[in-house]
Amino acid sequence: MKKILIIAATHGDEKIGIEVIDELLKQGYEASFDFIIANPRAEKRNVRFLDTDLNRAYPGDKLASSYEKRRASKILSIAQKYQFVIDLHEAREGYDDFIIIPKKHLPENFPVGSLNLDRVLLWPNPRGPLGGVVENAVELEFGMKNRNRKIAVRKAVDIVKNFIENMDGEKCSSNPKQIFYVYGKIKVTKNANYLSRIKDFQEVQLQGEKFYPLLVNQYADIGILCYKMKKIKNLS
Repeated sequence: MKKILIIAATHGDEKIGIEVIDELLKQGYEASFDFIIANPRAEKRNVRFLDTDLNRAYPGDKLASSYEKRRASKILSIAQKYQFVIDLHEAREGYDDFIIIPKKHLPENFPVGSLNLDRVLLWPNPRGPLGGVVENAVELEFGMKNRNRKIAVRKAVDIVKNFIENMDGEKCSSNPKQIFYVYGKIKVTKNANYLSRIKDFQEVQLQGEKFYPLLVNQYADIGILCYKMKKIKNLS
């Protein structure tokens, strides 16, 4: 059985996972991984989700009225059979690429060093991502703001290829990993004078607190200006 499961289109309007899978198959890596289109109905309609955010629906419920909760239950049963699970995402308002681990700790048996990205985010809340209930599942997030899409997809393909080729530890990335902990959020307010000085991963002082912002404006439509992070340490 293959060791790796790649998940695409957890959010139906995020196509990068499908593009990465297509390119890996063209390059002859079909024997190295399995894949699943997580939310095919939302992907077909090019919307984030239909009933419930799939990335907040795990472990799911096979009898639920929500399509995404039923899908979560099915995907979980599949993902648990694999040694490594990689869930590919994109952020329309993001400039940066990073690894998200939806729990309080690094996974014990996932070679994070073989994922050639410098930043790792531990993000235990909100609950509901697959990685919160499957130990060896991570998310890769690629920022798409003012970015050539082909270049972003090529980078994502290279990262996954490197992992496929080096997941057993023969050759891990030598790049240091910056580890951040996501612990809260800042709500959108009428006073936007500070907005120009808030940038992802650049420390800022706001409302009497120093923190590193994350996903600035990504979720402004639901009242979230950004998420708050603290830097924990570097992982060599």
